[in-house]
Amino acid sequence: MSELWLFVLDIVIVLGAAVVLGIVCERLHLGSVVGYLLAGVIVGPGVANLVVRGEVIDIIAEVGVSLLLFTIGLEFSWRQLVRFGGRAVIGGAIAICAVILVSVLIGLGIGADWRVAFIVGAAASLSSTAVVLRILRDRNDLDSVHGRFAVAVLLTQDIAIVPLMLVATFVSSPSGDLATSLGAALLNTVLLVVGMTLFVSLVIPRLLNEKVIARNREIPILIAFTTAVGATWAAHSLGVSPALGAFIAGIMLAEGRFADQMRSDVLPLRTLFLTVFFVAIGLLTDVAWIADNWQLVFGVAIAFVIGKGVITYLSIRPFQPSIVECLATALAIAQVGEFSFVLLAAGRGGGIVSDDLFRLATSVTLLTLFATPLLAGNARRIALRIAKIFVPKRKLAKAERSSHASTGREGHVIVVGYGAAGTAAAILLHDSGAKVTVVEISPQLVEDAEECGMDGLVGDGSQRTILERAGIEAARAVVIAIPDNMVTRGVVSQCKNLAPEVPVFARSRYHLFAGELRVAGADVVVDEEQSVGELLGKHAVAFLGEPTAEPATPEGHSDR
Repeated sequence: MSELWLFVLDIVIVLGAAVVLGIVCERLHLGSVVGYLLAGVIVGPGVANLVVRGEVIDIIAEVGVSLLLFTIGLEFSWRQLVRFGGRAVIGGAIAICAVILVSVLIGLGIGADWRVAFIVGAAASLSSTAVVLRILRDRNDLDSVHGRFAVAVLLTQDIAIVPLMLVATFVSSPSGDLATSLGAALLNTVLLVVGMTLFVSLVIPRLLNEKVIARNREIPILIAFTTAVGATWAAHSLGVSPALGAFIAGIMLAEGRFADQMRSDVLPLRTLFLTVFFVAIGLLTDVAWIADNWQLVFGVAIAFVIGKGVITYLSIRPFQPSIVECLATALAIAQVGEFSFVLLAAGRGGGIVSDDLFRLATSVTLLTLFATPLLAGNARRIALRIAKIFVPKRKLAKAERSSHASTGREGHVIVVGYGAAGTAAAILLHDSGAKVTVVEISPQLVEDAEECGMDGLVGDGSQRTILERAGIEAARAVVIAIPDNMVTRGVVSQCKNLAPEVPVFARSRYHLFAGELRVAGADVVVDEEQSVGELLGKHAVAFLGEPTAEPATPEGHSDR
């Protein structure tokens, strides 16, 4: 069998094991990520020995982390980071610096090279954005106090990878060529960023503004994926980490007009990338080495979670008045993240990080990720128990009362579709004083809505992620003005799945489909044929001068 088909067989084995163990772990309420990690461990050289070739494992790991970091970059938002405020960002930056400083001091204390200590500290300072966001979203904790603070710290960590990667490349270079290596790494990174900026700002808008492409849902996906792979190759050619190139490409695309729709469309691919990455961690795990050094591995993992949790708590405590929420934030992000492998790989490639240290780091990462569903999923409950043990009751009660100031969001109305009907409804709502957010696939129509003083979001309103970005859970109502009945029914279903208590007003273009929308969950259905018939009749009666009867509740409208 040729090498190509052997590689395909390895991928099939890896993904097949991930599917089976992901389902098993979901049924056991452990989370699918734990299953993916176990799949890699089991099919790897340490257990079943089904995937044994070193180069295959390295390729899977590098491709997996690169594509995963592209999707993380695509979800990165400067506006979201600014919205969290400077306190969370400063707290996150202090936490990164504090973890690195403590690691360097410990390394020097035990006689380790400061460069090794720095790389390990930089890797330890970064948490898993992919895993934590997924757990917070599944537990509906993204809008909680600790959830918002954790997201802000994670975003800060994400952007910190660029300078950390440059410094890691610098310290991993041979001692006689440090300045040259740093200059080359910095120059190549600047070239990569400038090239990506020009491509994203000049080329992509020209492509996506074409009407034909705007109507074709596949083109934005292909553009996003091609950009990611192209940036990965460009970074590799420039001597920069391919994963860093993919991440930069994602960040650049995240600021475009089609960013929200790209995020939504790439979401299924993100699941694949996430699976491949965590399986790769399992493949890299040396089970035999862990068995021989289990005391060291478990000891370091426990010390790491406790140490990072304490350092993070102390770093963000001045910026978060609630002791419980501060502890919950620290618990949620007390693990080693996906970016850590990029830094450790750079150190290993430069000969700074030894094989045994890399095995230890991989093993500790595996254990902390196993613990993340428990810690992040129950962060506030565990934090409350810890606070009750270590904090006097009166002090704890006072801190919690002062921290629960009103942080409510002003309600808004989401209008899905900004054609003639949607425009009329949105303008009427806006003129009445309501805050309106328009969701529309056409960038031009979104610009028209924004020129009228409304918020606009480019995207398909039938997709969950777009409705979440529009803030459906905090909305006062949703108005669906799309003429296509099938799409309207999908939007109604998504709205009721995400926010059952938010009233939905739906347009039914044909009387035949009005009942389907009511069954789907629409609170009010405006039957277009029925309404037009009533208006025609009223105008005809008025013209003829006939007396009109008191109108009954129209059959085409339903109030639920």
